[in-house]
Amino acid sequence: MELTVAHDFISAVLHRSETVPVVVDFWAPWCGPCKVFKPILEKLASEARGHWVLVTVNTENFPELAQQFGVRGIPDVKLFSKGNVIAQFSGALPEPLLRSWLMENLPAPDRRPEEFAQDELATGRWADAEATLAGIRPSERTPAQTDLLALARVFRHPQGALTLVGDRRTAHADSVRTLAGLLALGPDDLPEYSAKLPLLAGIAELHAGRLPEALRLFIASMEESVRYADGAASRACLAIFTILGPQHPLTEEFAPAHRRTTRA
Repeated sequence: MELTVAHDFISAVLHRSETVPVVVDFWAPWCGPCKVFKPILEKLASEARGHWVLVTVNTENFPELAQQFGVRGIPDVKLFSKGNVIAQFSGALPEPLLRSWLMENLPAPDRRPEEFAQDELATGRWADAEATLAGIRPSERTPAQTDLLALARVFRHPQGALTLVGDRRTAHADSVRTLAGLLALGPDDLPEYSAKLPLLAGIAELHAGRLPEALRLFIASMEESVRYADGAASRACLAIFTILGPQHPLTEEFAPAHRRTTRA
């Protein structure tokens, strides 16, 4: 949220940070780096799904707040928890470094590995999700964390992912089995039909982690034939929806088309 009234800082930042970490971005309209950096922060705040929240403060409108919190240059980012600044930096960090800064500085209760991994999977960052979960000792890893690790690996190491889930029957484990089988398909494994090319193209996009493009192509394949290759395109869509969750924008965008095509 953008701060509009100075005294709102108390409720929006200091009081709010008692229950959830608050990242405050001090910026100004004339600041070029701020204009590039602000959308990155907003994107990560959206991905965080409430695990931390973003408040932006225009220093032109609230110079007294900038002075109070020692802002010397902008963009200036401060992380508040329990009413106090617990971490900060100045300058525009690239997205990978900003993600690392958040991982390192968010309070421990808000840094549950499976939550970060779920967000990373939802944005197609398989390697990041794998790195998040691989640091947990196998003996200490929960079945849910193991399933997420398998999902992170399935796009590059399908057989290893299958080994991780074994015969466990969960929604994520079933998605791993579906995707592993799909990613193993090649042109010679599929009969000639109009649904073949979009299905293969969707698999290629899936390998690359481009989920929107993959879903569009799988829907296109379904429009040619829902039953083609034992319903591979439909099963792929359902597996992706499971990874993303029902409220993810891609699920909300493509699930209705999947349902319509299935019922047609």
